[in-house]
Amino acid sequence: MKWFLYFKKTPMRIITLSTLVLLFFAGFAGAQLKGIQSYDNAYRNYVAGNFDEAIKNYNDYIKSYPNDDKAIFERGMCYESQRKFDEALKDYNAAIQLRPLSAPYYVSRGYAYVKTNMPQNAYDDFTRAIQYDPTNSDGYFGRVNANLDLNKYDFALTDMNAAINLNNKNPLFYYVRAMIYTELDDTTRFYNDIERILNNYPSDFFSNFKSQGVVLILDNIENNINYLNGLIAGNPDYFLLYFMRGFNYYLVRRFSLAAEDFQKAVKFCPDSGSRLVIYSNLLVENCKFYSDK
Repeated sequence: MKWFLYFKKTPMRIITLSTLVLLFFAGFAGAQLKGIQSYDNAYRNYVAGNFDEAIKNYNDYIKSYPNDDKAIFERGMCYESQRKFDEALKDYNAAIQLRPLSAPYYVSRGYAYVKTNMPQNAYDDFTRAIQYDPTNSDGYFGRVNANLDLNKYDFALTDMNAAINLNNKNPLFYYVRAMIYTELDDTTRFYNDIERILNNYPSDFFSNFKSQGVVLILDNIENNINYLNGLIAGNPDYFLLYFMRGFNYYLVRRFSLAAEDFQKAVKFCPDSGSRLVIYSNLLVENCKFYSDK
């Protein structure tokens, strides 16, 4: 009788154990699936610019996968886009700790340092990015921004040329180099780069670039405009200031204001046959064309 009872009870124990195993793996698979869904939702919202929703989903995902440096890094990008730089830096630090040889992580943290007025920290991070990936222009372009904040214009020019050698199709690079030439009082090369932009990239050349570099340049353009407003108030007849402000307006598609400044540059320029007058007239026509589109 005892042996009969033993065999009678054994299948029940096997069924119970099997059920527990199945439930365990089902729960594990469910958690994995939930994690994957959280990441997919996070990334879609991140790309779409819905940063609050993206962060919420990244938080859910990172609870299950705390060592996923890519997800942590992307959450940092969301925070930075919201200008929550302290949170962004925490995530960049964590991502770098998990993957210390990733050049893009140093580039992103470098830009966060630029935006929080820590140019030396930014310089160091961009330098690391160059060391880990010397064939990518991002590190050089980032270090340009750090050098400009450190008032090292010659070094900024060297890095800008290095970035252009690696990627000579990016019109932002020529724009930034033109601005560096104004700081170095190299008017001829300034006009050469303006001519390159006009000949090759006459439209809004921010549309194809969604990097942090573009966001930073857009911020800098607004700062440039405010700075030039002050200079023009003190020098209301200086043609070059109007040209420079007009070009900044042009870059951010404020075409009516840009056209007004280019016309003033022509009005006040003492040499009617100069390159500045030629470019200003061309830019006025471009402003009319793009305003109608």
